[in-house]
Amino acid sequence: MKLRSDIQIIELASNIYARLHDNMTNSGIIVGDNEVLVIDSLSMPSYAKGLISDVKYITDKPIKYLIDTHAHWDHSWGNEEFKDSIIIGHNNCYLEMMDTKWNENWRSKIINGNDPWAKEANLVNITPPTLTFDNKMSFYIGGRKIELLYFGKAHTSGDVFIHVPNEKILFTGDVIQRNKIPYLGDCYPLDWPDTNNKLSKIPIDIFVSGHGDNGNYNDLLESKKFIQDLVNYSSDALFEGQNIKEVTDTVINKLSNLYVNWVGFESLNEQLPDFILKLSI
Repeated sequence: MKLRSDIQIIELASNIYARLHDNMTNSGIIVGDNEVLVIDSLSMPSYAKGLISDVKYITDKPIKYLIDTHAHWDHSWGNEEFKDSIIIGHNNCYLEMMDTKWNENWRSKIINGNDPWAKEANLVNITPPTLTFDNKMSFYIGGRKIELLYFGKAHTSGDVFIHVPNEKILFTGDVIQRNKIPYLGDCYPLDWPDTNNKLSKIPIDIFVSGHGDNGNYNDLLESKKFIQDLVNYSSDALFEGQNIKEVTDTVINKLSNLYVNWVGFESLNEQLPDFILKLSI
């Protein structure tokens, strides 16, 4: 179904929906017999209100669960609007959202930006998960099993994946994206490849990422390969004694052979120095 020109809601299987928002943050909606589960509350309370309104377009059942795929503001700063919901996230997601320095850094960046939500960011009541877990949590929505999985640090320290095993559907947050360069600023380069290796063992037909289009299993493998190539090329250049600028140029040159057409490839020039520094420590 299509609601607005920049938002599309796709029914992936019976009562499982992907809410895709062009150039913004995606979310997921799973409807049970008596309740609704929402994946990611979006960037600001105003966007969360739009998401809640779209849920009502689908069903009048209450939103009982909200899952934060990770702590980044564009996925979780709408949490305060889900006042009657159980907010679920990884332990590390909770810790990051309770971290005063983390919050101040992100709020400052957003307020000083030129985006239309800059003023609203100053008013956000950052609301962390109220229920957390370590490695795995399972529950049922309308008789359908839902698995929340944690495989280690990657895009952040607390990335979780929402797996619907019977339908082979996976919600990946920002760890896996289809033909898109992820944000690397808070990532863990030494851990991310291993997390992807574990994730790739899950049999899926479709995944919904935090940004961009839905993907299939082959797209997941391509995203996994990108991170592995990124780490390998950076590590090799560092081992050869190249400085940060030289490593950046080397890595971009090598990656361009396969990934130059990916969304956001141009961001690597700015993102790589910090990424490489993390590898060199």
